[in-house]
Amino acid sequence: MYLSPDRSLVTPLSDPELALRREILVTGLFKYVAEIQELEDGYAFKFRRSGLLNRRIEDYLLFEGLHAPQLTFALIEESNEGALWLQVRGSVSAKAKATTGYVPNHPLMPSPA
Repeated sequence: MYLSPDRSLVTPLSDPELALRREILVTGLFKYVAEIQELEDGYAFKFRRSGLLNRRIEDYLLFEGLHAPQLTFALIEESNEGALWLQVRGSVSAKAKATTGYVPNHPLMPSPA
């Protein structure tokens, strides 16, 4: 299963400037995605390490915190400089209404047991 261009946790922004800002933030961040796991109420994104990654995650979280209050976020770092995971969660209905995808062609992995 692949995350397609018509799936996302967030709804489109009506302001074209905000929509462009979101697209820039998401494109800059999600190019580091190594794996995506679908959760019951969202997604978990595993990132490859990069010097810019922390700043890009911070910018993304600040933006979405202002414009997508229906979402919750968790940043999980595995021990010994392991993987960095970003969980993005919302209600199951918010997930079902998602309309704009940002990370096409990444395989969705099953949720960890």
